[in-house]
Amino acid sequence: MPPSSLTADELRSISGFRALSQPAASALVSHARVRSFSPNESLFREGDASDGIFVVLEGEVRMVRTSRGRRHVFHTERRGGTLGEAPFFDGQPYPASAMAMTPVRALYLERGDVERVLRTNPGIARFFLSRLAGRVRVLLDRVDGLATANVETRLAEYLLERSAQSGSTTIAITQESLAEELGTVREVVMRVLRALRERELI
Repeated sequence: MPPSSLTADELRSISGFRALSQPAASALVSHARVRSFSPNESLFREGDASDGIFVVLEGEVRMVRTSRGRRHVFHTERRGGTLGEAPFFDGQPYPASAMAMTPVRALYLERGDVERVLRTNPGIARFFLSRLAGRVRVLLDRVDGLATANVETRLAEYLLERSAQSGSTTIAITQESLAEELGTVREVVMRVLRALRERELI
């Protein structure tokens, strides 16, 4: 087993990974390794050749894409989140950049190793495709929200969701990052935050 890897039982203890059979989990971790990333460090960048799949073990990773000089957040992954499934299966470069927002530990599954494992454990392909399908649904909900909800509504929903996840009313995020999460610009976020404060909602 490579240094600093996980055991099959540890992988299956992560939320969402219980669906993997013991043999499939063992096959995956047999060549996997744990990698660490500092805040603002990229796990991979938009346009890079796809070389594997990541499983977030600790920390928070944002998937961002740059368009016309602005960064847009596609989704955010925390413990149990997976990254890189789409380019793994279609063979294309990574469509967005994965940026560590906090110190991150991630299990790295190299492409060649996963491809070898798939030959004897086809259920692994179904597992990752199922997670990819769930991601598509999340992105569809996000697109729907951007199209139908104003910035104030999106901001309120974001703050409530983060507060529920962290169990705290204090959310550490810059206005620039918040704008990227909401699909807008910092100036608009500033105006909405000011309006919410004036109404004593935050």
